Amino acid sequence: MVNQVPNVQMVRRGHHVTGTIHLTTHHLIFREDGTNREVWICYPIMAYVERRPFSAFTGFSPIRMRCRDFSFVAFHFDNDQDSRDVFETVQGLACVPSVEKLYAYFYNPGSAEKNVNSWNIYDPVREFQRMGVGTTVPTWRITDVNRDYEFCPTYPSVLAVPASISDTVLNYAGKYRSKARIPALSYIHRLNSCTITRCAQPLVGLKQNRSAQDERFIHAIFQTTQVENAYGARQENLIADARPTTNAIAQTALGAGSENMENYRFARKVYLGIDNIHVMRESLNKIYESMKDSDITPLPPNKELLYKSSWLRHISTVMEGAVLMADHIHYQHSHVLVHCSDGWDRTAQLSSLAQIFLDPYFRTMDGFMVLVEKEWVAFGHRFLERSGHLSSEKTFVKVAENQSQTQSAFSQMGSKLMGGKQNAHLKYTAPIFHQFLDCVYQVMRQFPDRFEFGERFLRRLLYHLYSCQYGTFLHNCQRERLEARVAEQTHSVWDYFVVRRKEFTNPKYNPALDNEDKGTNAVIFPDPKKIRWWHEVFGRTEEEMNIVTLKGIGSTATAAAAVATKKFYNDYMEATANVWETSAPERRTGAAPPAPAGAGPDAAGADEADAADDGADAHADRRPFVSADPLSGKFPSAGLSRAGGQDMPYPVERFASMHMDPLDSYSLRHSAGTTDETYIDETR
Repeated sequence: MVNQVPNVQMVRRGHHVTGTIHLTTHHLIFREDGTNREVWICYPIMAYVERRPFSAFTGFSPIRMRCRDFSFVAFHFDNDQDSRDVFETVQGLACVPSVEKLYAYFYNPGSAEKNVNSWNIYDPVREFQRMGVGTTVPTWRITDVNRDYEFCPTYPSVLAVPASISDTVLNYAGKYRSKARIPALSYIHRLNSCTITRCAQPLVGLKQNRSAQDERFIHAIFQTTQVENAYGARQENLIADARPTTNAIAQTALGAGSENMENYRFARKVYLGIDNIHVMRESLNKIYESMKDSDITPLPPNKELLYKSSWLRHISTVMEGAVLMADHIHYQHSHVLVHCSDGWDRTAQLSSLAQIFLDPYFRTMDGFMVLVEKEWVAFGHRFLERSGHLSSEKTFVKVAENQSQTQSAFSQMGSKLMGGKQNAHLKYTAPIFHQFLDCVYQVMRQFPDRFEFGERFLRRLLYHLYSCQYGTFLHNCQRERLEARVAEQTHSVWDYFVVRRKEFTNPKYNPALDNEDKGTNAVIFPDPKKIRWWHEVFGRTEEEMNIVTLKGIGSTATAAAAVATKKFYNDYMEATANVWETSAPERRTGAAPPAPAGAGPDAAGADEADAADDGADAHADRRPFVSADPLSGKFPSAGLSRAGGQDMPYPVERFASMHMDPLDSYSLRHSAGTTDETYIDETR
């Protein structure tokens, strides 16, 4: 064990500084020589650590770290012993045997936070009463069937169910749902009393089992409000299965599956096509892989790997499902029952987002805290498993002296870190809550004046998901937190935000917009196709993650680079004219979400950049998709022309050979004709 090592070089984004490493019980602290600057890294946020022995060629022994907040840092030691001591000490301090050894149980907040107690910010009874349960909506009641957590260990103790359903029916219905996670009320829409309920998958199995109590239960939910031909809408109650169809059907072999709609003829079912945790984990790993050298080089992320991650496609799919749910509730005056497999991952994403769209209360700071507590904490999202709070020794890797650079485990961390036989203990980690926050960010970008909190609020919340500084996200369900006495021994993460409310308040917020036209304008519907990289959370600038062109968006290059290579673009288009539709050469499709050139996270002038971006969004459909690769000088993309409303067939391989920018999934989606929008190439 070592407490302090002087004369260490820290490398971030290719920038070297010399200082001293201090190792405390819960943090690695690097103090720069000659200044008061310090870098604090808490151990739970370290996702991968690699040490190499001393090399006579380089003159140092490096330790490279990749953190869950997308920080990449390397430490260079001038002798092998110091490097080994620091590596082994950090490993011993990070790999704790239980949750009770995490920082939250030892954290001593400042005086401001000590005077705040946010553990009671969410009261389920108060929230149900706010929605009208038992009062303005008498068709619902509160039940204590799970008061001791014996009925369903992963559900909250307080549930709301239809008033016409007795607890006896609930007990029978629980046997038909995975882990007894029965349909439970999440939200009542104040404009028409239609609801969102959530549950786990039914235990259908290969024998096509059914439950009369479950069918009666769901029918009662859909009967709590009946609206006939309201404003021309026809009520069509919906069962939303968040999974891809094949995944849901495959579950029947394991004794589960999806509803047989012959037994639920009073509703319609849709599959939302959201992939499982393993696909999402691999998607995030590819993002990490695209940035793996961010400690030793200032270069931007690898755009090809960013595209291959399919991260934006996953975000878009989640948002499409939530928009569908909100549309059915608000416009179709229908009820929605949503589930995935166990009802604690994709279900939480969809239910939470739909409520943000429908209810302006959840777009306030206090309302958002209540939403997270209700839909994620209380309903049993498995934060401990998904976030990997208990570090493993397998995430600490020693590279042999004779191992080549190309064989480096750090260089291959994207494929090995979370998955595979060697890391089976991490197979349940997944960025589910991260994706939810990313979706909220996308909505904020499209409706910048409808949220009381700003982007930094989401970013800091994601950081504290992994920091383990607060107890809110520890353990996997409400019962476990109660048994561990988390509220008595730790502090709530909301204390951090409550005492810093002014820092996280959105100056553009205009609550009056939610009260116009008797509240009907309070409902917002974002466009799931207008998705951008949340560049701030990756510690990158808009230009590095999104697209910039002559008109403001379109490429990973800067506008200056686009100007410098415009002649090449014109020559290129003339040389390849034979592969384009000649009947309408001036019409070309292309797409890119709005991305103005702007400052990085927390940089001065960010508000001005956002304001300019808001004005530019109104004309996004006329922006040309002109792009130039800053390294090759080639334009990565060009849109397909249309003839008679039809796109020319074009294989994906041909797009690659044309150097299409792999960063933005919409460059392919729109160019392939999957949208009705037509983009005009104004540079011809």
